[in-house]
Amino acid sequence: MTLDQHFQLWNTIGTWVAGAATVGAVILSLHLARRAERIRVLTAVGVRLVFAGDGTPAEEHVGFTIVNLGDRSVTINSIGWRVGKGKNARHSMQRLYGQYTAQYPKQLVHGEQATFMVSFLAQPSWPKEFATGFVQDLSQRNLRTLRALIHTSVGETIEVKPEENLLQRLREVGT
Repeated sequence: MTLDQHFQLWNTIGTWVAGAATVGAVILSLHLARRAERIRVLTAVGVRLVFAGDGTPAEEHVGFTIVNLGDRSVTINSIGWRVGKGKNARHSMQRLYGQYTAQYPKQLVHGEQATFMVSFLAQPSWPKEFATGFVQDLSQRNLRTLRALIHTSVGETIEVKPEENLLQRLREVGT
């Protein structure tokens, strides 16, 4: 192979490598653009204690904590519940009670957190009414289907499995 042929071979290889790198860059940029559009939140739902710091006893709540991890802002329009699967599923909306709760609608920018709460002091019958009126069947099988539903302004619903402390509270008041 002559020197001129070596140059032509390496020139062709370089063109192929540059083409592959361009395709890779386009794929990566499309992936990053789609990822930036997605709503990404960190959520938790369970029994929370709030200490006022004034010597009064701690106040119990069911708390919905939502942290926006995405680059795009997200607006929480409402929170609800679902129990059961498929056509047997039942849904309900959650009203908020208490002085420490955020209110709907709540816009969260990147890194911002909101906590929505139902105070057991302001609504003492909530655990019992929720367990017997909405959930009804407190068997382990049915409680595994219980989900908190976080509804956003863009029509996306985020499902959250309740923490064990809330499930235990529902079992206690339902017996």
